Amino acid sequence: MITTSTGQFTDFAGNISDIGPLYPFVGGEVLFFLIGLALWIVWHIVQINIENKTYDDEIKRFGNKTTLKKIIKREDPYNP
Repeated sequence: MITTSTGQFTDFAGNISDIGPLYPFVGGEVLFFLIGLALWIVWHIVQINIENKTYDDEIKRFGNKTTLKKIIKREDPYNP
């Protein structure tokens, strides 16, 4: 007989419902998925805010879009 943290059984032959759960938190998959999905969305929102702040700081430091386009055009080796 094999003893695990989720129950006891002698072998895997037979009806799986008689053996019981083979891993912890059975039935919690949907909850864990929803928590993971929420954390993923929150991470994206935080990341977007961080990138927007960095972009705004660079605009303040280097100038507006027109100035940046002029600089990029001037430094482009394929644009004489």
